[in-house]
Amino acid sequence: MSVNNNGYISANDPLNWGAAAEAMAGSHLDEVKRMVEEYRRPVVKLGGETLTISQVAAIAAHDQGVKVELAESSRAGVKASSDWVMESMDKGTDSYGVTTGFGATSHRRTKQGGALQKELIR
Repeated sequence: MSVNNNGYISANDPLNWGAAAEAMAGSHLDEVKRMVEEYRRPVVKLGGETLTISQVAAIAAHDQGVKVELAESSRAGVKASSDWVMESMDKGTDSYGVTTGFGATSHRRTKQGGALQKELIR
């Protein structure tokens, strides 16, 4: 058994619940203050690791003038995903929500994938 940096015995806490609990220590007010501070930031950087409630709320309240930026480290992954979707569409492969409707309309096919994506986002 070994003791981790937080003083917890890692063999008894393999998922580091103790460290997670310690990281959440503090008052509820402190957490709310942190969320409000994050909400008020002028730029939300999307990197693929996390997306917080504060970031989603800031983006949704677009009248706040929040800019959204994609982290440079995420661009290659987004490009690869986009390329895969476009190649699938070019091959005529049905992809849920891309070349088909979604939900109750998933049985409907379309060749207007770009328009469908805009509607999905709306």
